[in-house]
Amino acid sequence: MKKRIAAGIAFAVFAAAVIGVLSYDRSDGGDWNGDEIRVFDNYGQIEKVLGSIKDDEPMFHTYGGDVIVEEDIAEAPDGNMAEAPAMGAGPEANAEGGDAKSAEFSDTYIQVEGVDEADIIKTDGKYIYYTSRSSYDVIIAKVENGKAVDAAVIPEEEMGISADSIFLSGGRLVVVGTDFGDPDEYYTPTQVINSTACIYDVSNPEKPKLVGKYGQSGSLVSARVTDGYLYMISTDYLNRGDRRIVPLAGTGGEMDKLKANHICCFPTPQSRAYAVIGSVKVDSAKGKLKTNTRAVLGTSDDIYCSGRSIYLTDYRLNYGSMDGAVSDERTSIMKAEISKGKVAFAKQGSVRGSVLNQFSMDEKDGYFRIATTARVKGHDVNYLYVLDEDMEVCGKVKGFAAGEQIKAVRYLGDTAYVITYKQTDPLFVIDLSDPEKPEMRGNVEITGFSSLLLPEGEDKIIGIGTATSEGEFGEVENGVKIALFDISDPEKPEVLDSMTYMDYSSNVQYDHRALTVNSSEGWYAVPYSVWDNDTGGVIQFRVSGNMLEEMNNYKGEKCIDRCLFIDDYIYGLESYEDEIISWNIAH
Repeated sequence: MKKRIAAGIAFAVFAAAVIGVLSYDRSDGGDWNGDEIRVFDNYGQIEKVLGSIKDDEPMFHTYGGDVIVEEDIAEAPDGNMAEAPAMGAGPEANAEGGDAKSAEFSDTYIQVEGVDEADIIKTDGKYIYYTSRSSYDVIIAKVENGKAVDAAVIPEEEMGISADSIFLSGGRLVVVGTDFGDPDEYYTPTQVINSTACIYDVSNPEKPKLVGKYGQSGSLVSARVTDGYLYMISTDYLNRGDRRIVPLAGTGGEMDKLKANHICCFPTPQSRAYAVIGSVKVDSAKGKLKTNTRAVLGTSDDIYCSGRSIYLTDYRLNYGSMDGAVSDERTSIMKAEISKGKVAFAKQGSVRGSVLNQFSMDEKDGYFRIATTARVKGHDVNYLYVLDEDMEVCGKVKGFAAGEQIKAVRYLGDTAYVITYKQTDPLFVIDLSDPEKPEMRGNVEITGFSSLLLPEGEDKIIGIGTATSEGEFGEVENGVKIALFDISDPEKPEVLDSMTYMDYSSNVQYDHRALTVNSSEGWYAVPYSVWDNDTGGVIQFRVSGNMLEEMNNYKGEKCIDRCLFIDDYIYGLESYEDEIISWNIAH
């Protein structure tokens, strides 16, 4: 039986042509002043820094930027929602999206235009490529007139990895996954888990040809493809007593340690772990992968990639300093600049609280925006921060929606839309047109909560999330809910319509990539499962005026994890049984 290990958490970022290198005593690799990044000269310096990290090092450290002060809770009255003062200009349409590129077939729904995200299923309009959740193989199926027939299989044994997700880019199939190393070393201090990418030429999809293989040490965190380059992020934890002090990387299955000057750190590193980022030119010649690997001491929980920068967040809570009123919980953010496969660590900042997911973050005009939730006076309260190019906080909206947690965020131009939830679902509108003075403008409430917000034209937002109802022991989550909001007046957003599907669940509720969008024809598709009978299907809907319109509910006998469309058919994937089901949408 094959052993499996859950993919790790945390992760991070790395360096190449690094900005602002500090001067320090090179004779002993000792201290350096200031708060800038440091690039190492030799392994001795790295070993000394690692040796200074203690097992009982606090889990919290402020790296600069915002600091916790009592005024942060001034707008968080005892359990009450902060009022929303009115001011500012209306929202703009955003270039970011994730809409399908054509009416012929769908793409993965992404956060930022031009930055592709790995998923378990992709299509080129003629073939469907997907990863098996049961065998960890990659399967290629030829589709025609609603029928999907397996045309090729890339076995896990051939790849040498457990396939996690895939990309399609310029006639190349990129399979990203985990290599757990030698089975004899499982659960030992010498075990090295590698994040690996296998690149295949699929100019003939029925005969995929391996172009090359790249790996880097650490648990896979996330991956993106932009401008023809794969950026793969992992977190590499060093075991106590392990002689290995630096990450490993290499091609063709051969791994070697990173050079000392390819590794850096910020002041006061707190973890014997590295955030590793490797880049691979996707269209590299066979057997000659063009790669670049950098690492930084540190970890991360979520990433946001704007196409020119990668931001990595690391949440820390200082249990020892909690006094019951104001807790020391922070998210540090490391910024790396990326360009044509090169990665340059730039700056680091810090804000209060924790982030929900990648949609909590955004970059515009050199400013980084981030929404967080923190615990204050026994209540969850929420913040939205704006950081400048030096990763210093220059503006914030503090302490709103006491007693509730952020469930969804979407940035559209100079406006942020934030969903929070406890028993109702408030949609907050925040004006970011002045980065130094962001302002709350309005809010509206609805039962249940949205976990994904979608722009619909210039004056509406769709929320997809969870239906709730009052049960014997309080409110319970018991279905899928789709809501339509009018945001034409930012001071008075309104709920226009909603649709509820009780006893349904959908991957879209926690993974935006499960959504399918047909921009040219103006409809959306949501895969679902039914709780009590292990069946499922796909809900197809659109916005008609001020109403949500269910176009069809395509029901099947399997739980559906993902869906996509090709011409006149929707295809649903049940990935554990490797089954593709189709429905004709032309009728």
